[in-house]
Amino acid sequence: MTDAPRTPEELTATEREELLRRSWMATDGLWYYQTATKSGIDGANEANIQVVREFGRQEMVRLMRGLGIEKVETLEQYRRLFQAAVDLYLGSLFAAEESFEDRTQHLKVSTCFAYKGVKRAGIEKDYHCGPGERLTGWLQAMDLPAEIDPGVGLCQMAHTGSCGYRLTVDLPRES
Repeated sequence: MTDAPRTPEELTATEREELLRRSWMATDGLWYYQTATKSGIDGANEANIQVVREFGRQEMVRLMRGLGIEKVETLEQYRRLFQAAVDLYLGSLFAAEESFEDRTQHLKVSTCFAYKGVKRAGIEKDYHCGPGERLTGWLQAMDLPAEIDPGVGLCQMAHTGSCGYRLTVDLPRES
């Protein structure tokens, strides 16, 4: 005997968020695949860079507005906002070890939804990193003087077997 199906109201907030995230990422992947089919991988990458960066900028603007943040002014505020965005927008689809050294945030990615998708499609070697462009959009929305090293480009996981970024943010520490 199987359990009766659950109603949408019986889903937890976390389960609902995860369904929405997975649906959005499926839409993103399908859009990318269709664009690559029609315009080639270079055309898909070009469009994806622009779309994902602007999408990231807009989602961060909405998050900041929702949290009542007009301007990111300290490193600690940046850290909290960055973590809130990762938790809300990416959830279990993305995981990274994170550390800070002075004004530099080190991210060592262990789980990346985009890499999994492009690897399944067999195009991982030609894929320009969408999540890195999303991150670029987040930083633009925060209007932060920041540097991403290495610069966002082809998928690091596909080319080196690992993925990591150093984000140097020029903000004062909280006093």
